[in-house]
Amino acid sequence: MPITTVANCKAFRGIDAENTEHDQELDRLVDAVQAFLEKECGRTFTAGTFTEYYSGTEWQDRLLVAAPPILSITNIWDDPLRVYATPLASSLYVIDNAEAGVIRLDGLTFQQGLRNIKITYVGGYQIMPTDLEQAAIEMVWAARMKGEHSLVGVRSRSIADGSTQFVNLAWPLDLDSIIGKYRLKTGVA
Repeated sequence: MPITTVANCKAFRGIDAENTEHDQELDRLVDAVQAFLEKECGRTFTAGTFTEYYSGTEWQDRLLVAAPPILSITNIWDDPLRVYATPLASSLYVIDNAEAGVIRLDGLTFQQGLRNIKITYVGGYQIMPTDLEQAAIEMVWAARMKGEHSLVGVRSRSIADGSTQFVNLAWPLDLDSIIGKYRLKTGVA
């Protein structure tokens, strides 16, 4: 599922669903905004099946996955030889915080090794959080309006002498709090 849809972007601006004049452009902008937010947050938002590898260190008993929330865990392996033949029994770990993506071993620690931990799980959002989707919708429209009026990076223009001053324009809402809320730190904790 994408972070938002063209239909939701159009509904936000009160544009009839039958008006498809700019749908292709809006679709491209939705993809661009999602790519931007995923890069800024260091994660994938769309639900899917993920396989990740981590390096174990002594006394560590937790993993932080890259695509929370965790919906289910298929398998976890801890194999310093990196053969990954025998997964850990599911009784040896728990999802400690599904929303944050934290998995904790029950009474164990991961072995030391380079990429010795392999995890396969289902994670990401099946339904996008409302604040994240709204931020994406407003970013789509901000990008569209800047491009439509050739305002990307323009602070002011002077008609008299034709001069233009350029700056990096901010998005129309405070994205720092939203990006911070969804930004991840992953790996062995």
